[in-house]
Amino acid sequence: MAISASVDGVISASEKRVITDFIQEQLSAEATDAFIQLFNEYADIALAGHIQTINICKRINEELNQKQKIIVLFHLLELVNSDGNLHNDESNFIDEVAQAFNIDEHEYSIIKAFVIDDDALKLGLQNILIISSQKFDSKIKHVHRPNFKSSVGILRIPSVEMYMLKYFAGETDTYLNGFLLKDRHIYTFSNGSSIRADLIDPIYYSDVVSNFLQEQNVARITFEASHVYYTFRGGKIGLRDINMTEESGKLIGIMGASGSGKSTLINVLNGNAAPLGGKVLINGVDIHDGEEKSKIRGVVGYVPQDDLLIEELTVYQNLYYAAKLCFGHYQEEEINELVIKTLVSLGLLEAKNLKVGSSMEKIISGGQRKRLNIGLELLREPSILFIDEPTSGLSSNDSENILDLLKELSLKGKLIFVVIHQPSSDIFKMFDKLIILDVGGYQIYYGNPIEAVTYFKDLENLINSSQGVCPTCGNVNPEQIFNIIETKIVDEYGRYTPQRKVSPTQWHKYFKERISLPKVETIKEPPKSTLHLPSRFRQFMIFSFRDILAKLSNAQYMAIGLLEAPLLAVILAYIVRFYRVDQETGNGSYVFSENMNVPAYIFMSIIVALFIGLTISAEEIFKDAKILKRERFLHLSHSSYLFSKIFILFAFSAYQTMTFVLVGALILGIKGMTFTYWMVLFSIACNANMMGLNISRTFNSVITIYILIPLLIIPQLILGGIVVKFENINPRLASENNVPWISEFMVSRWSFEALAVSQFKDNPHERDFYEYDHQMATADYKKVYFIPTLESKLSYCLTHIKENDDKVRNKVQRDLKILRNEVGKELKKVPDIQLKKYPELSYEGFDFAVGKATKVYLKKLRLYYVRMYNRASKAKDKLIRERTKTKEGKAAFLSSLNRYHNKQVADMVKNTSNPLRISESDGKLIQHIYPVFQDPDNVSNLLDFRAHFFAPRKHFMGFYIDTLWFNLGAIWFATLLLFISLYFKLFKRVLTFLSFRKSFR
Repeated sequence: MAISASVDGVISASEKRVITDFIQEQLSAEATDAFIQLFNEYADIALAGHIQTINICKRINEELNQKQKIIVLFHLLELVNSDGNLHNDESNFIDEVAQAFNIDEHEYSIIKAFVIDDDALKLGLQNILIISSQKFDSKIKHVHRPNFKSSVGILRIPSVEMYMLKYFAGETDTYLNGFLLKDRHIYTFSNGSSIRADLIDPIYYSDVVSNFLQEQNVARITFEASHVYYTFRGGKIGLRDINMTEESGKLIGIMGASGSGKSTLINVLNGNAAPLGGKVLINGVDIHDGEEKSKIRGVVGYVPQDDLLIEELTVYQNLYYAAKLCFGHYQEEEINELVIKTLVSLGLLEAKNLKVGSSMEKIISGGQRKRLNIGLELLREPSILFIDEPTSGLSSNDSENILDLLKELSLKGKLIFVVIHQPSSDIFKMFDKLIILDVGGYQIYYGNPIEAVTYFKDLENLINSSQGVCPTCGNVNPEQIFNIIETKIVDEYGRYTPQRKVSPTQWHKYFKERISLPKVETIKEPPKSTLHLPSRFRQFMIFSFRDILAKLSNAQYMAIGLLEAPLLAVILAYIVRFYRVDQETGNGSYVFSENMNVPAYIFMSIIVALFIGLTISAEEIFKDAKILKRERFLHLSHSSYLFSKIFILFAFSAYQTMTFVLVGALILGIKGMTFTYWMVLFSIACNANMMGLNISRTFNSVITIYILIPLLIIPQLILGGIVVKFENINPRLASENNVPWISEFMVSRWSFEALAVSQFKDNPHERDFYEYDHQMATADYKKVYFIPTLESKLSYCLTHIKENDDKVRNKVQRDLKILRNEVGKELKKVPDIQLKKYPELSYEGFDFAVGKATKVYLKKLRLYYVRMYNRASKAKDKLIRERTKTKEGKAAFLSSLNRYHNKQVADMVKNTSNPLRISESDGKLIQHIYPVFQDPDNVSNLLDFRAHFFAPRKHFMGFYIDTLWFNLGAIWFATLLLFISLYFKLFKRVLTFLSFRKSFR
């Protein structure tokens, strides 16, 4: 300044006055004299020509940012023009400084004209606005105030998006932020500034900015909320009669005490929650109307208070996949360019390759997390953005950086709503409008932030009620507002009581009486969306790659996931690798056929598959809940997301079950059954995956989810058919001839039966003999247990048919019912042997002749089954003899028997350990021996698939289906049902309904 004032060889009185005014405005009274003296010293040196301008400019370039340099240039111009006559030397000097400051030539020419030439304001320049009582033509940007007897010019500098004010004194005293303006002085017009004068409405910073924005190619948005009410479940009111009217290019702050409904308000305004009453309109479109919602798709963005980041991915990857989901029409280069541009604007370019990290493993700072969080929404540039508490937990510097970013976006034409808590003065002044809520959801203020202080002071009749900012430092104390709102009543002892001086209802009443909504012309054009969603298949691919990458970057997850199954197989198989040890020598060798623990291994393998399937999926949707909340505004394909999860989990389960089967089979020597074991275990793991996804989607707590896992596993253990045998189950749950109904819902039962039956009859050794064994077992049961039982009952009936004792008559009736039912079945199975007078095999028609005919029939039937047994036995013996003719063949046969056939599995599926071979129930004989050779014969209809445990085949739709394939089908059918419940959120809906009913009790 000393150089500037002395360029023409003399420092005039007007220049000294400008310097004195400047120093007094910027510094305290104590420092004013010292700095005036410092100026005089520099002026003396400058007049002597000892200071080089270029060196000083170089130092300034190193220390000040571009905005600060422009302010310096303005003051220098004002100084050299203070006498109203700019000399050539002074003009050349300022030109040299502007060039040294790297200020754009075009912008500099406008700045120079604005300061020096008063008529330049009326040239209709695009970046100059005039505030006066005079009306101008449409070429000149202006704000008309009829009673304003002075005038103000405002210059916009686009390169740094800042505004400078020049005042022209008239009859009206004019104030900028409470300070009296001086004629033809230059002032910085910054965030939160307001111009006031008597008899005119205040002109706010946002009013000025919106005038410039109207000329830019920014699609205008109008946002209206009228008489909005919201009620929580249970009837508690969350919002009461909320009203607002806004348009694009504004930064709106929402403040209020805890529990006042700030977050509830933005959830209603952004469409997340439907109001009980009132409407929320964007360009006249009701955002809660199901039919009109599609018109605003992609227009609204939402950043909740919690992080919406994928912690396992890097900063770049988080933005990259968000961009891929938003802009399906972009090429890879365009996506990369957009992400880099966003990183630069967020100040995160240097951190782009850092993993986001979790709250327990922090890698990027809290401020960087918040900026990245906001960046995920800014990437797609929504027209309206809602942000909940973006500064919580951040330093004041980080908070200001984030609000600077949001303010810059609003200046580009976005409408941004921010829930803010305890903002600093600088942050508070950035807002164009402020909405204040009070406890109970009452709206108690809506207007300019600075005005809020004076509004509440005035209502409380405080001494300095007209003073919104500090007269010395220009700061605002937002905390003052809440101190006034929540002032407590003082009792007669001078102590504060819990009761407030002014209730929320009274504050709301003042608001309704004193504050009117601004008038905004509703835009009727539907808002434009920047979204171009990829196809459903591409979304599926993007979701899948994103999830795979996140899992791969989690070293602990991958290590446990890859090693868990083979390690469990080693532990389990090694423990159950049973073989007999010779007591004398202490030696022994392992033979698969002699291993007593194979059934236990099969069952525990199923439990392992269930367990690992549940654990890898139980958190999958829960941990994505926040991300899904954000992506809901993108209207991405719900099915694509679910299928990506299912695809990855099924692929992972395929690997885990395959490694488990291979390792277990290697240790236990299970041969020729690898694919069968894998297919069953993979199916059960996939079913568990779907169970895990369902509970992950239903419950909102990790603890709850993992507490539920034992609740799902233990019933599978108990009702699977091995821990507790079905014949020993609670009689209220048991079924005499079939698997208990409750066990039909247990996939462990289906999978254990499938593996046990298949291990017995489909192994390479038994495969060739099963049909012979089937005939022999059937014939053996019939001739040894079934026919003797019928003969015994027939003999009893013939002996006691004439007795009148009720007990005997009842037994005769029961026995005859069994005879009628069982003989009837045999007549169909063995049509070659017929029984005469069969229709009379009932209590009324039974006599000695019928009994004798039946006795003959049973003898013939026995002979039939004896012949069946002998034929099958001879055929089997013949096949064995052919294979064991040679010594090598005999060795191969024995080796095959030992390698593939397990005696314990055979005993289990034949049920030979059960002393009960046959029983009766409800007029029928129940076979207990040889279940693996018994086909279901109690089919009631085409859809009746129920059968006894270890049945070799199942009847369904008129066909017999091998147990392995039928049971696999049953498991996958259950998996399909779980997918349907997952897709339609059935469990969550039921839980919500139950909690909703409970809240009203």
